[in-house]
Amino acid sequence: MRQRIGLAGLLAFSCVAMAEPAEVREKLTIGVQAIDHYPHYDMTDGTLRGFAGELFRLFAENEKLQLEFVPLPVKRLPQEVHGSLDFVYPDNPKWQALREGDDGRHYSQPVVSNWGVAMVLPQNRDITLGQLRSLSIVRGFTPTKWMALQPQYRYQFVEVQNTRAASMMALKGRVDAAEVEYYVAMHHLRKLGLEDSLVVAESLPQSNVWYHVSTVEKLDMLERFDLFLLRENQAIEALIEQFGLRRDP
Repeated sequence: MRQRIGLAGLLAFSCVAMAEPAEVREKLTIGVQAIDHYPHYDMTDGTLRGFAGELFRLFAENEKLQLEFVPLPVKRLPQEVHGSLDFVYPDNPKWQALREGDDGRHYSQPVVSNWGVAMVLPQNRDITLGQLRSLSIVRGFTPTKWMALQPQYRYQFVEVQNTRAASMMALKGRVDAAEVEYYVAMHHLRKLGLEDSLVVAESLPQSNVWYHVSTVEKLDMLERFDLFLLRENQAIEALIEQFGLRRDP
């Protein structure tokens, strides 16, 4: 003889059968520079935009991660790798020389290239170091090549808030040149319809450096990120092209 299940029991059984455990995702906290550096990255409105945002979201989708982005001042960000941050981006092993000794951080494989140039008015495209009197730089960034040459050529550094301001200083003739990341500067100039108003000064110093992820403790996650860079190389190349950047220095 079959045992009959009452209505209450049937409803309870149905609720248990339908309820699935919520997916619990591992959390990854990434510190980024609190500056408009688009198309590389920009979190000034609270959401990480640009190449970095899409890159890390693709990584999170692949690895089933929950992301938290933390914007911090440029000079403070590297220090927080010892605090609550799992990853710091961007970072570079060469920048370690600007800090005091080896602080134990580890770096990912190269992610994307940063191209630092001096941009000038078109009529000044052939300017030389001997002719240069002033250079606008973004506050928080350290133009190592320029700093090494400054005692010899005695040009003046003019610190400004961001790349747009640095470019405008050169455009208005308030400085002779702006030391900027090329693709970031061109993004801002295009938005203003001024993309032909500044050009690269070929005779002045340029820098090509890789952006990496750095971490102190999350070495397993760093390994997963490196494998992701290799596995998803084609998709990452497409993102680089989408945002008008370049992979190789």
